[in-house]
Amino acid sequence: MFPACLANYAIDFVSLYQDWANRADLPSHVVTLLNNFPSNLHPMAQFSSAIIACNSESKFAKAYQDGVNKASYWEYVYEDTMDCIAKLPTIAAIIYRNLYRDGSNVGAIDPDKDWSYNFTSMLGYEDPQFTELMRLYLTIHR
Repeated sequence: MFPACLANYAIDFVSLYQDWANRADLPSHVVTLLNNFPSNLHPMAQFSSAIIACNSESKFAKAYQDGVNKASYWEYVYEDTMDCIAKLPTIAAIIYRNLYRDGSNVGAIDPDKDWSYNFTSMLGYEDPQFTELMRLYLTIHR
């Protein structure tokens, strides 16, 4: 997703994707929440509810409660942002699978693959052409 928008920056995308893979696990209460939504609840309502429920893991909220210096806020916001970005494909895939694939398991994230590959795999698609099209779509859509 990021290569097109950050083409002028020297970024180690492999490390970035591995970092997101390591952050992608959802808290169990978020998975339970997603699995208990009624099937007629709009997918975006499910998506936003799951993101909000991830606040229980917020590094910023904990640091703020602990009285961290304002000059350090950005560090905790950055960590929360990276955590959120990492969890988005898993949240979206669970919603998709619950609505269109009879709630089948999304499977594991492969830390050696990129964000788009893992997302299409979690959706249940293994066709390399579909993965390439999704990679393009995610680049353009953001």
